[in-house]
Amino acid sequence: MLRVKAVFFDAGDTLFYSKVGFPARAKALKVKLEELGYPLNEADVLNALRRVAEYFENLEVDVEFCRKYWISLTLLNLGIRRRHHDLIEPLYEAYKQASLADTFIYEDVTYVLKTLKQRGFSLGLISNTTDYEGLKEILKKFQLFDLFDSIAASALTTWRKPRREIFQYALNQLEVKPHEAVHIGDSLKRDVEGAKAVGMYAIWKFKNGEKVENLSVKPDYIIKSLSEVLDILTPI
Repeated sequence: MLRVKAVFFDAGDTLFYSKVGFPARAKALKVKLEELGYPLNEADVLNALRRVAEYFENLEVDVEFCRKYWISLTLLNLGIRRRHHDLIEPLYEAYKQASLADTFIYEDVTYVLKTLKQRGFSLGLISNTTDYEGLKEILKKFQLFDLFDSIAASALTTWRKPRREIFQYALNQLEVKPHEAVHIGDSLKRDVEGAKAVGMYAIWKFKNGEKVENLSVKPDYIIKSLSEVLDILTPI
C-alpha cells in the first residue's frame, strides 16, 4: 500500500486514447484547407503532419511547442508560405475538433477518479500536450474537468515530462511534498522516471505486449487497468 495525499495522472493512453490518430487530423485539415482555397491531397497533408512530428521527436528536447506552431510548420511542409496568420486559427480549430472526436475514455476512469475523490485524495493531471485548451475540452467532454484540483500541462508550463520542473509545478499547485504524492502513467521514461527523479511514488500502467521484466527504471507498482490503484492507495 502507498500512503499519499495527492494522486497525479498522465492523460493520453492513461485516462483516454485515440483510435485513428494523425489520419483523422489530416482529413480535417484537408477539408478546412480546401474551404480556405487550398485544394490538397489528403495523403500529402498526412505526410506533412508526420514529418513535423518526426522533426520535433528528433529535436530531443523536453520543451513543448504549441499546436499552432505545429500547424504553421505543417503549412510550410505543404509549400504554403504566405499569410499563415489567415490560416492558423481555422486550421487549429479543425484540428482540435478532430482530436476531440477521436478521443475515447477507458471504461474504468470515471469510477476510479470519483472513488479516489470520495476517499479524500487530491487529484492532479500532469500531461505532455501541445494544446492546453484542447486538453481541457477533452476533460470536459468526459465530465472529468471538475474532478481535478490541478492541471499541469506542458503547453502551459513549457516543460515536458520527464523534466523535474513540470512535476514540481504540479506538486506546488497542491501544496504537497514529493513523498506525499504518486504519479500514474503509461511511459516508463516520461512518467515513472520523471516522477521518481523528484521523489514521488510512481505507478506504471503498461500496455499489452510490453515487457515488465528487466525494466530500465523500477516503478513502485505495475498495473494493467486503472481500477487496480484503488487497492494500492490509502490516504494519509
